Amino acid sequence: MTTPLAKSTRPRHLVARLLEQPGLVHLVQGLEAPVLTRLIHHIGLEDAGEIVALATTEQLKGIFDEDLWRSERPGKDETFDADRFALWLEVMLEAGEAFAAQKIAELDEDLVTLALCKHVLVIDVDELAVQMSSAERSDDDDLVDKALEGCLHQEFEGFRVIATNHRSWDAIVQVLVELDRQHHALLRALLERCCAISSEHIEESGGLYDVLTSEEMLESDVAAEREDRREQEGFVAPSAAVSFLNLARVTPLEEILKASSYDAVTRAHFRAAAVKPRSAAAGRRPGDGESTAPAEDVRRFLEVLREAEILPPAAEPPLLTAGASRGGDLLFTAAVREVMARDPDLYAKRLLELSYLVNVLLSGCSHDGRALRPFEAVEAALCTCNLGFERLAGGRAGRKTPGPDELAAAMTEHDAAKMFMAGWHLLHHEVSLVAGGALRRTLARLAEVQVDARAAREIERVARGLEADCDAGKPWRSRGGLARIELELGAEATSMFRALLDECPALPHGLAGGAPTREGQALRFFSTAAQIRALHASLERPEVSGAKGPARAARADAPERPRRKRPRPGPGRRSR
Repeated sequence: MTTPLAKSTRPRHLVARLLEQPGLVHLVQGLEAPVLTRLIHHIGLEDAGEIVALATTEQLKGIFDEDLWRSERPGKDETFDADRFALWLEVMLEAGEAFAAQKIAELDEDLVTLALCKHVLVIDVDELAVQMSSAERSDDDDLVDKALEGCLHQEFEGFRVIATNHRSWDAIVQVLVELDRQHHALLRALLERCCAISSEHIEESGGLYDVLTSEEMLESDVAAEREDRREQEGFVAPSAAVSFLNLARVTPLEEILKASSYDAVTRAHFRAAAVKPRSAAAGRRPGDGESTAPAEDVRRFLEVLREAEILPPAAEPPLLTAGASRGGDLLFTAAVREVMARDPDLYAKRLLELSYLVNVLLSGCSHDGRALRPFEAVEAALCTCNLGFERLAGGRAGRKTPGPDELAAAMTEHDAAKMFMAGWHLLHHEVSLVAGGALRRTLARLAEVQVDARAAREIERVARGLEADCDAGKPWRSRGGLARIELELGAEATSMFRALLDECPALPHGLAGGAPTREGQALRFFSTAAQIRALHASLERPEVSGAKGPARAARADAPERPRRKRPRPGPGRRSR
């Protein structure tokens, strides 16, 4: 009888439990790279040395594609995290210098070159000596000599490798020395490439002394190849996601509704995904092949991963079912279920499209100033598709609720990307921009009756920024400024407008039409035209629109400012 993990999330408990598994090598090497990535993240890279030592090179390539790149914000292109790569080197060195050097030798040469250029400067010693001796000695030469003497460095056959990041220097030197011993030709090629890049950087930066005394290094980028690989796995690059969302905002709604094929961005994505390469290592599963562990060992191993919530439950529902608790009463989900019963191939295609849309939101859209969480992206995709589906199915079935045949017919005729684009267009033009207009009217009225001159100027400043952001089609950029006028606008109104001006607008609390699903859990995103109509009616109220009535009504929950009293005329004073 196996000892249960007892839902422990402590890293060392999980590592100890995994190391007890029979046939661990084959079990770990049979995991898909995304699952192994989640396992390492759960344990913590610093504590996962035993697991990393069992990973194949193909698994490490997949892990690095996800783990070594960071984005400042949703929609911003990801950049290489050099410090994270150095940490990976240190972890791999725990398994021995020979292991680390072998794995580095098997990685893509462009990636290794990029990582080295982030941490070291490589110069040709002979060429530098020729340059410094070809002219009269100058003060700059003396400065270069002093800078070189003060740098951590290691020489390899005429190349001097100079540290630009001391924290990672020891690990890099160990790996380079072992590469020189085991893979001399590869090291030579790497140093030549790094030297060429460093020379160009030195020339552009004003000389070797300026580079040696600067914290900035050459920003080399291999992101394009990585994005191609990840796109073949179903991921959506931030730039592509932003392009798709912007296209949905600016394309006229009638043009979206009449489209008979995918838009250009979606078409490019599925064309790239259709040529997904499948290597033998990438396609393995625990239990496949001749040398894998017995079925009982596989079952126990997967059970440990599920207990730690690294793998989903054994009976994992598909994407649509996973969002059912948040979209169980939507026409869109009902239509997909109708297609599931009638046409399994079309059902699979619609789920693939829905997965693509979820990845678009995860990669290219912000919510409340941060990236969407996976469960939020699923719900937002379902709700947005439902908005578009309502518009498309409404023309077929009139105002009555469509029946099963109408639902299936609409789902057959229109793809999920088209439905999402229609819904996203409606959210932008009928929610965000309409709310922006209502807020501008409210702020104008507030500034007009504001007694405090400083507060009035702040309101006018926020109003000007909002006007510019709405004109640019990006009202969500004004959300942060509302905090500066919350006292005048009121906490409730501020919260409402922050939700409505979001890049992915959310339902304000108490909005009519936000009925809960059959499971009793209310949706957080706009999903029906009725909710948008209720919003418009709410924004037309005088205390919100500022069209009439005192501005104090829009800030009823704000404390009253004391009025200055004029002194009464005392004895001997004459009142004027």
